[in-house]
Amino acid sequence: MLKQFFKMLSNQDLLTQALNDTHEMAEISFRLYCLAIKLTFEDPDQEVTAEDIEKVRKKDFLLNHFEKSIRKKVFEHIAINDKEEQQLSTAFILTTIVNNFERIGDYSKNISEIAEIKRMLKDESWNSKLSDYSDKIKEIFQDTLNAFKSADYDLAKKVIDVHYKLKSDINDDLVVIATKEPPLEVNYAAYALYLRYSKRVSSHLMNIATSITNPIDKIGYYVGDEGDDLDDE
Repeated sequence: MLKQFFKMLSNQDLLTQALNDTHEMAEISFRLYCLAIKLTFEDPDQEVTAEDIEKVRKKDFLLNHFEKSIRKKVFEHIAINDKEEQQLSTAFILTTIVNNFERIGDYSKNISEIAEIKRMLKDESWNSKLSDYSDKIKEIFQDTLNAFKSADYDLAKKVIDVHYKLKSDINDDLVVIATKEPPLEVNYAAYALYLRYSKRVSSHLMNIATSITNPIDKIGYYVGDEGDDLDDE
C-alpha cells in the first residue's frame, strides 16, 4: 500500500508535505531516544543537568508539533479532494505512523527521567543488560526508518521478528526483577521501569513496521505463521 502511495506523491501536494514531515519526525524521534540512552549510560558519574532535561523536553515538544501538523495536512487533503482522490487508507496509515513516533518520544522522555536517578543504578550486570537492549532497539529503530522510507517489506518483517524476541526477553527479565529481594543501595524499580519503557519503544517500532507488512485492518498486530493475529501486550 505504501509503495502505491509513493508513486502518487507527485500529484498529492499536501500528502507529500505530510510524508516529508513524517520522515523528519522519525529522525527527531530517533535522536531523542539516543539522547535519553546517552544520558543514562554514557557517564554514570555525570549528573543530568537542567540543560539536558530541556533538550529532551524541546525534542518531545517538537514531536508533538509535528504530529498535530501532519494530522492537519492529511485531513485538509481529504477535505479538498474528491472521493476517488482522497486516499483514505493512506491517510489512516500516515496518521497511525506519526502517532507511534510521538509515543516513542514520550517513552524516551520517561527514560530520561530514570537518567536523573542513575546514581541508584549500581548493579553492573543489569546495567550491561539494559545497555545491550538499548543497542538492539537503536538497531531496529534504524531498520524501521529505512523500511518506512523505502516501503521495504523484508526489512519491516525483520523489525517485527526482532521485536517479538526482544519483548519475550524483557518480559522474562521483568519477572526476575519483580521477584528479587533488592539491597537498599540499588533501585531495582528503576530497572523495571527502564525495561518497560524499552519494551514499549520496541512495540511502537513494530507497529510502524506492520504498516508496511500488514493489511490496514491488521496494522499494529503480529500475524503469525498460521495467519493468526497475536496481540502485542
